[in-house]
Amino acid sequence: MKIKEVDLPGVGRKYSADLSDGTLLTVIIHHSGRREIYLMDSPDEDEPSSIISLSDEESRKIGSIIAGSDYQPVTDDRLAVLMNNLYIEWLNVEAASPLAHKSIRDSRVRSTFGVTIIGIQRGEKIIGSPEADEVILPNDLLMVVGRRDQIKSLDDLCGEDGTCRIPGGWQP
Repeated sequence: MKIKEVDLPGVGRKYSADLSDGTLLTVIIHHSGRREIYLMDSPDEDEPSSIISLSDEESRKIGSIIAGSDYQPVTDDRLAVLMNNLYIEWLNVEAASPLAHKSIRDSRVRSTFGVTIIGIQRGEKIIGSPEADEVILPNDLLMVVGRRDQIKSLDDLCGEDGTCRIPGGWQP
C-alpha cells in the first residue's frame, strides 16, 4: 500500500491511501491535533461515504489500538499450531459428581488432569474466566480447555452413580 503525503499550509498535513478493497482513505491532521478521517468508495469519488472527526487524545488511543499496542492478534498459522493439541469442550456436572459444590480451586481439576476451566454456563448465565473460588454447582456446564486425553479423563471422572473411575481413587 502506498501512502501519499501532502502539506496543507495553515491547516496541517493530509495522508491518502488506496485500500485493497478499492476505497480511498484520507486522514487530515490539523495543527491543533484534531484528525479528520474520510472514506471514499473509490478514488474517483468527490464526496466521502464516511467522515470521522477525532480529538488529539482520541486519535492517539485509537491509533495505539490499530497499531496493536494493546492486543496482538494470533495469526492463523500460530493458532493452528497452538490449537493442534488443545481442545475446548463443554462438560456437564451431574448432581452426583464429586466436583459439585466444590470451588474450582478445591476441585484440583487443573493440577490433577491438566484441564483449565475457562467458563461456566449456569442456566442462562455465562461466567467467563471464573475465579478460583467460584463454586461448581450441579447442572453447570463447564467450558474447559486441554488436550483431548486430559478432557476425556475429566469427562470420565464419575459414572452414573458418582463413583470415581480414576485410578488411585482421586477425590477433589
